[in-house]
Amino acid sequence: MKKNVFNMTKLTGKNFVITLLVCLAVVAAAGIYSYNKIADKLENQLKNNDSGTLSAEVTEPVNNEQKDIPKETEAETKNAIAETTIIEAAAPVAQTMVRPLNGKVINGFSGGELVKSKTLNVWKTHDGVDISGNLDEKVKSMTSGTVMSVKEDPIWGICVIIDHGNGVEGHYYNLSKDVTVTEGMEVAAGTVIGAVGDTAQCEIAEDPHLHFAVKENGEWVDPVAFLSAQGS
Repeated sequence: MKKNVFNMTKLTGKNFVITLLVCLAVVAAAGIYSYNKIADKLENQLKNNDSGTLSAEVTEPVNNEQKDIPKETEAETKNAIAETTIIEAAAPVAQTMVRPLNGKVINGFSGGELVKSKTLNVWKTHDGVDISGNLDEKVKSMTSGTVMSVKEDPIWGICVIIDHGNGVEGHYYNLSKDVTVTEGMEVAAGTVIGAVGDTAQCEIAEDPHLHFAVKENGEWVDPVAFLSAQGS
């Protein structure tokens, strides 16, 4: 009986306190170890979950509703634009043409060849045609155009030059002084521009006539091609 009391007293002394602290330390160490192990495991699982979610988000199409819509090729797009912008070109409108004077050609176009001048008695080129007519007979514009010049030339007399468009100029020489057009005036085909005169000194020996010449793109051409129409 005394032995048991001694042992109990011994455990409740200093040794008992030490033993209790040691036990608590062991338990605490075990708890910390277990906590760290569980925390590491949870952290690994969270990393795996985050990685999987991110991958899924990256591979997800941005516009799901458009992924199955076929896109037009560049060639198809260009063809579609061309079809909507093609405008059919209008057919060229034939220009009305009349004869400046209804007489016959008494002297033709020499085409650069030298011919004998009846008035001057020399060999020279004849860059137009002489159309016979009566003095004061009306002379008309062969087509529509703009009057470029109205002048009195010392050799060719009263002259009217008309720009008929497309590089074509009509030269109407040996007119009377009664010219009915002015420089800059717009004329139509058949507009009376003056009358046959006798003012061209270089052709004064000829019968009354109109000296009619045509320049095309700055070069003298045969006016006969422009005389196929009838006068009006």
